[in-house]
Amino acid sequence: MELDKPLTREVLDAVRPEPEPGPVPGVDWVGLVESDPIRALEAFVLGWFPAGAAGSIGERTNEGEQPDNLPEALRAFYSLARLRPAVLGFHNPVLQQPQRTSGPLGDRLVFAVDAEGIRDWSIAWPPKTKTPSENDPRVWLTEDPSMDDPETSPEDEPLSRFLLQFTLYEAMSIAPYQARTYCMPTPCIAPLRSVLCPVPLSPFLPTYTGERFLVAPGLLAAISGDEKEAVVTFSALHRATLTPLLAHGYRWIRFDG
Repeated sequence: MELDKPLTREVLDAVRPEPEPGPVPGVDWVGLVESDPIRALEAFVLGWFPAGAAGSIGERTNEGEQPDNLPEALRAFYSLARLRPAVLGFHNPVLQQPQRTSGPLGDRLVFAVDAEGIRDWSIAWPPKTKTPSENDPRVWLTEDPSMDDPETSPEDEPLSRFLLQFTLYEAMSIAPYQARTYCMPTPCIAPLRSVLCPVPLSPFLPTYTGERFLVAPGLLAAISGDEKEAVVTFSALHRATLTPLLAHGYRWIRFDG
């Protein structure tokens, strides 16, 4: 639904009653992104996703089929999945069983895929050394992996930071409450920077939307644009978290608050 003026609170309450509010996830994990991205990922996942939903990873996959000697970040992700199985239910999934394949750059281990099959993400496999760079390897994005000569390019972030990017992006897409602005002059988003904390990561999918992530307690945001125009997307666990955004006077393509 396209909205110049969001529906009134009374109408929303009638058609979609406000659920009992739960805990609001904090943002302390942002301070760990540069020094310890794996701990940042753990803190975000444990805070954002509810416990006890949809069974456990052990019920859904054969852990014995995962390769030995996975990099630390992937091992941490699968450990988190045992506690928060929701991270295995993304629209674009992290594979429960990474797949060995080969391409222009040699043998690879594909660990995440686009749901439409138009791209995947991989690391070199098997690792050749035990150096720190091999424990946090470069991630490769492959476009149209089913083609004979697919295009492959490196991601800006190593695996540990990429998995945090990927998880933030997918968490936004499956959050129960969302809002998205129309394209607007970039200076109009300046007031948001006083209430949102930037996540120190490179833009995600720079050749597509190039989204930069920002957060506040219980709220995720992504800004896509340049110095002239931008679109802002928000996701929240509780509807009321979005309501204060109305004060900025934006025009909304979607607003669930």
